Amino acid sequence: MPAILGPILLKQGCYAFDLWTPEDGLSRGYAYRRVEDAHYARNAEIKSRRRRLDAMLVCATLEEFTTAVAEREATYRSLVSRLRPQSVGSDRTIERTIRELTEVAAVVAQ
Repeated sequence: MPAILGPILLKQGCYAFDLWTPEDGLSRGYAYRRVEDAHYARNAEIKSRRRRLDAMLVCATLEEFTTAVAEREATYRSLVSRLRPQSVGSDRTIERTIRELTEVAAVVAQ
């Protein structure tokens, strides 16, 4: 999963960083009282994603982060908009499956 890690910023007297993934969108980071704690947590996030072989873009500035997120969101929106919904089965098939499952459950309960 490609992820974008934002820079550490001062927010309401605390230090925090944000993370963006295509699956979860923008995730606000935990607010740390000390900048050292925020650096430690950010470095741990980088190391954990590298261990899992996830692609990650680490941004040094807020401008770089917002630009990268905007580009990725536009790309994923265009890819998702090209997907066409496909029927997985008719209502009759679903009703038959539910009926069969309830019959099996009744037999097992006896």
